[in-house]
Amino acid sequence: MSRLRQRIRCLLAGAVITVFCQGAQCAPEYVEGEVIVTFKASVTLDATKKTLGAHSMAMTKHFAFLSERRGRHTGLVRMPGRTTASLIEELNLEFSVQTVEPNFLRWPNAQPPNDSFFSRQWGLQNTAQAVNGFAGKVGADTKFAGAWSLARASSSNVVVALIDTGVDYRHPDLSSNMWTNPGENPANHLDDDQNGYVDDYYGWNFADGVPDPSDSDIHGTHVAGTIAAVGNNQLGVIGIDYQAKIMALKASKNGSNFTDSAIIEAIQYATMMKSRGVNIAAINASFGGPGYNSAMLGAIQSAGDAEIVFCAAAGNASADNDLTATYPAAYRLPNMIVVGATDQDDALASFSNYGANTVDLGAPGVNIFSTTPTNKPGTTSYVKLGLTTYSANELTFSGTTTGLTAMIYDCGLGYPTNFPAAVSGKIALISRGTIFFSEKAANAKAAGARAAIIYNNLSGNFFGTLGSPSNWLPVVSIALADGLAIKATLPAIGTVANFPDPAKIYQYLDGTSMATPHVSGAVAFAAMNFPDENASQRIQRVLAGVDIVPGLVGQVRTGGRLNLQRIVDTDGNGLPDWWEQVYFGDLTGTDPNADGDHDGASNLAEWQAGTNPTNANSSLRLSEVAGGPGGSSIIRWRSEPGKKYRLERATNLLAGFTALVRTNIAATAPINTESDAAILPFGSPRFYRIRLEQ
Repeated sequence: MSRLRQRIRCLLAGAVITVFCQGAQCAPEYVEGEVIVTFKASVTLDATKKTLGAHSMAMTKHFAFLSERRGRHTGLVRMPGRTTASLIEELNLEFSVQTVEPNFLRWPNAQPPNDSFFSRQWGLQNTAQAVNGFAGKVGADTKFAGAWSLARASSSNVVVALIDTGVDYRHPDLSSNMWTNPGENPANHLDDDQNGYVDDYYGWNFADGVPDPSDSDIHGTHVAGTIAAVGNNQLGVIGIDYQAKIMALKASKNGSNFTDSAIIEAIQYATMMKSRGVNIAAINASFGGPGYNSAMLGAIQSAGDAEIVFCAAAGNASADNDLTATYPAAYRLPNMIVVGATDQDDALASFSNYGANTVDLGAPGVNIFSTTPTNKPGTTSYVKLGLTTYSANELTFSGTTTGLTAMIYDCGLGYPTNFPAAVSGKIALISRGTIFFSEKAANAKAAGARAAIIYNNLSGNFFGTLGSPSNWLPVVSIALADGLAIKATLPAIGTVANFPDPAKIYQYLDGTSMATPHVSGAVAFAAMNFPDENASQRIQRVLAGVDIVPGLVGQVRTGGRLNLQRIVDTDGNGLPDWWEQVYFGDLTGTDPNADGDHDGASNLAEWQAGTNPTNANSSLRLSEVAGGPGGSSIIRWRSEPGKKYRLERATNLLAGFTALVRTNIAATAPINTESDAAILPFGSPRFYRIRLEQ
């Protein structure tokens, strides 16, 4: 973040309200004039209405499903023109009221976007390849390939409920992995399944109270891609659980913050749909902010009662969560996993919050490449001076230009007095620091500048935002060295470009927001492989299987980074736990080298071939070789669905199987038949070998 935020707390009638000060102005971190009220367990709904009515108030929204589950009525009260503090003070005087709390705002825990497939997804497979200009550490990844080589074939359609800025459900790398409500006809404007939501086909937009959960930013779509982007489709990226489905629960109007009321209703919806049979394994909550809310805590507890794991981002303030609470991460309920971010070297990311007692594990959260909305493509941004082109980043909400050429003037830190009169109609070069980016941009526009370049005050470039949509001029950021090089030549003619690139529907983002979906996807992966386990057992699989890394010891509770492979193979013997359970009755402890059925194939070979390790008649071997027409040979063997085989021939066993008959033979279970039409010298013997294609 580019601005220092100073917390000011005031205690009022038992409720803590937090205000953040930015520069000279303070911005409340809750919705003014709104409170979330929870009544005591003995109070009926009619009584709540009478109590509120006595104050000329009413519930704007009643969280009915949550209220029933918790045994106490909770709802949002909105009173425009009143302060939140006065509502809290007034309603806390009522004996029937249990809690009155602000409708806090939460922020996506992501760093702003960078620039525009599997090789870029170092978090899944890190070979020290250069990703976004940085080569990391071999093996500093989640062991994605190994995990999926041990995965169970499943059609259970595990669902991750994504509470975020929305999802681009039309994105070509997401559309076929979007959850859709089987009980809802999205075109008839009726509540077909009678769950209280009309046309909730992909989920719901709780921020605006409408069915369409399209992304209001890029954050939710990016998180969705990390969880469940479609796999093996020769397109873009692959999700860490590419067989999972995404339920889109939009809780942000503007893409920059969330209200507690929308979040609570989204959790309530997911819990309700789980009770209706939707296989929701996890809720992804890549957001956070100050302010304790008992109603949200109750909603998360309710989700836990329904066996839903709640995965929360630790935050991006480089802070110790043991000392400074950020919510929802700080609720620390039994069904929660709190996630910090790691980089390509397996170190805690510089921006990531941590906590030896309050953050559970780390997961990849730097330079994470994933999906972004197709209607908000990435940008091509640069600054050019003479023959030199400088790489630039768009500031979020910036104006666009395909190439604006004009004289560039030095405008200091961007205060109103720093802009020379000559910059009118030209380009302003501004140093980062002291005041908000939005202030620098507004001052440049007021001075008549047509574009602005902000150079860093630290080594390298940075990502930034102008705060909210507006009629902004084009504003880009460049590295410190580049800014100083340009400054030394001024005034000089240069070009600023910042334009949408429709080919860029994938981008890099940083943040604990990007780390958390790796973990919620891992929970879904656990649910796919072990459908009979409960939420606690899935959490244990995730946390017990981490890779302990020095950079996280003492920083997070487990001291480790997510390892997807150990979720499915907890003892590391090369045999998936679910397979051991099926054939040997125990999740662990099987000797991979043993041959209990004495068929000549070890347990590991049986697993790899897909055969039964307890049946001597089930192993990978040729069952028949017979003569065919014209001197050909017919070869048969028992095959298993989903496997591929390699058939080899020899005429001299001492020389070995040097002739390849055919490779990449797809199984046609239960029996495969192949013909070898090779013409060999008369009387030459033929030997065949069948092998599993790795």
